[in-house]
Amino acid sequence: MALNDNPKNAAVRKTRDLVKVEGDAQVERSARMLDPYLTTDLRFVGALRDNLMGHYESHAPARQRKMKEADRENLRAILTTILANLALAIAEGVDPPTIGVSLKAAKRKLTRYDRGGFTGLPRVLDFVGSAGGLLSLERSSRKGTASAITASPDFKLHLARLKFRPDHFAVVEGRETIWLSRLTRDYISGTESREMIDYRDTDETKRFRSEMTRINEALRKADIELASSDGPTVITSLRFLHRSFNLPPDAPEGTERFDLGGRLFGGWWMNLPKERRHLIRLAGEPVADLDFASMFVRLAFLEVGQTPPDGDLYAHIPGLREARWREGAKKVILAMLFRTTPLTRLPKDAKGLLPPRMSGDQARTAILMAFPALEPIFETGAGFRLMFLESQILIAALLDLADQKVPALPMHDGLMVPISKANVTARAMRDAAEKIVGFRLPITVKASYA
Repeated sequence: MALNDNPKNAAVRKTRDLVKVEGDAQVERSARMLDPYLTTDLRFVGALRDNLMGHYESHAPARQRKMKEADRENLRAILTTILANLALAIAEGVDPPTIGVSLKAAKRKLTRYDRGGFTGLPRVLDFVGSAGGLLSLERSSRKGTASAITASPDFKLHLARLKFRPDHFAVVEGRETIWLSRLTRDYISGTESREMIDYRDTDETKRFRSEMTRINEALRKADIELASSDGPTVITSLRFLHRSFNLPPDAPEGTERFDLGGRLFGGWWMNLPKERRHLIRLAGEPVADLDFASMFVRLAFLEVGQTPPDGDLYAHIPGLREARWREGAKKVILAMLFRTTPLTRLPKDAKGLLPPRMSGDQARTAILMAFPALEPIFETGAGFRLMFLESQILIAALLDLADQKVPALPMHDGLMVPISKANVTARAMRDAAEKIVGFRLPITVKASYA
């Protein structure tokens, strides 16, 4: 989904591919949505917020001028968050600096995903928009389309003069790290929709949250930087992760389960273009990028009780053995693992990555010929179950590395670590796989940025 079609939002729409966090449980209705947990200690923002608070109180109706301390703190938090989000957009070069915001969310009952005290957000946005022209608020009347706040040219000009540092931005405490959503995804059209589930805590969710606390604490303490470059500013202090679990679209109302999905999201490095990863520094070192070789296919073999073959599994697929077709083959295999009906058309994102004139049916036939043992699991909707195993393995590896004081940045089925820790990390990843699925999955060094 997108911001409405006002021409001034065209530049924001162009940035979608750079900033979208694929598969995140939050519905992506804008190039970026307002993060209610974002804060900043920029002095300019703090002074502006304090001025706005005074202006707000002096112009409020007489009956509202004697604000309770809790209401004043809520106002302070809302103003800080609005200004921090716009400042971050400016720091990262979003032009125009626009943030999507759900005004309806402020009117519904709070869930575990919401920040308390933000029910006054729409009123405060209206006030800020009228007070000095700091921003414009464009309300959406279309279902599923976010409203938008855009920084004024003057506000952008003032902020653009500042020298932003990563430590200028942070995430306040209290954000949920275990997310559950009902997901509907169409792998042919590339569309998806999600509903956040306000679940009840269990011993399992508490254990998962405790693990995330350990991982986020290790990331908070880690020495993580991005070497200088001519690219957009990257705020490396925003490294707070959450796990996103998924319910199938046909799950009965009231279903709460945490054995589907579970991938990690939220780290700035997950959106960093590949050509800039060589700039990452962990503990002052360039990084090695390690991942599990053909992980989903090997997990599928284990799921049907078969020992995964050795070597390059994609080299077994008739007509797709060449390295140039590897990405296309992966996308078709993923589609066959996630869908519940026979694949007849190529996934949208596989087009151009497969031999010319190859149809979806031909690709499906070639894959079934290469992996006949997997026919019982293909097209049965097993994908999120396999993704859960993948995420459990990665969590186990991250916890092991945290105990060893090895900084590690997760990337779905892989890890980026200091180059001197590549061997230690490979061992931790194989140990984690053996612990979770009883098999030491092979590791590949996808890249080494020495």
